[in-house]
This record gives sequence, structure tokens and C-alpha cells, in this order.
Amino acid sequence: MNNQKELLKNILWNFQEKKFLSVENFLIALKNYNEKITGKTFIENLHKTILNVPMVTIQYEYWDEEIKDSIEPDFLLKADNNIYFTTAELLFKIHNEVCTNLEKEDHHFFEGLDLWTGENTNYPNIPLYFLQQGS
Repeated sequence: MNNQKELLKNILWNFQEKKFLSVENFLIALKNYNEKITGKTFIENLHKTILNVPMVTIQYEYWDEEIKDSIEPDFLLKADNNIYFTTAELLFKIHNEVCTNLEKEDHHFFEGLDLWTGENTNYPNIPLYFLQQGS
């Protein structure tokens, strides 16, 4: 597998939004958010292939109030076409998976994805990316 070490470092997003019911609504919000923050027209092609794999694991971090500690869950995403992820599909699925846990976090801003080069023990042979979160 030949996966990029870093992905989507040029897209801005805030995980404090609620879950989106459709990719189309998510893309409108993503475009508007980027244009509001940068003051420039958002020209990123969100329908291009970003990961040429049928599945990917994403890991992120949040504070769990019940156990009074930070936890780093991971989750498996499957491409709708069972072949590859577009930027739109990947970001939409990540957002809907993490937004509930990140809505009250300081570190709720998307800062890209970084590939883990070690073994993915929960999902062997599936790439694992860490969700980079900023405040």
C-alpha cells in the first residue's frame, strides 16, 4: 500500500457542527466555512480520489468527562464504492463520526490527517491516520 504521509492539510474545518444528513449539505458548509475564514473562493476539488483504498482507520482524541481522562478511539471507514475515498466522502464520514465527542472540546479544528507507519493492531493491513486537531 502506498499511502500519503499527510492528507488534507489545506482544508479548514470545525468539528463543532452537528451531524450532516447528506454529503451535499456537508460540502456546502465546508465551502462556506473555508471562504469565511480565508476570504477567498474555495476551489479545492472535493470529488477527487484522496485515498486509493477501500477502508481506512481514523484515530482521534477527546476528553471523557466520566473517566476524567483523554481517550484515543479509532474507527473504521469503508468507501461507498469499495475501491477509494474522495475528499468529500472521507471528510463527511470523519465529521459524522467524531462531531458528537468533539463538540465541547478545545481541540475541535481539523488540521489534516497523518499516516501512522507502525502496525495497526485493531485493523491489520488497513492504513491508520491520526486526525490532527487544533484549538
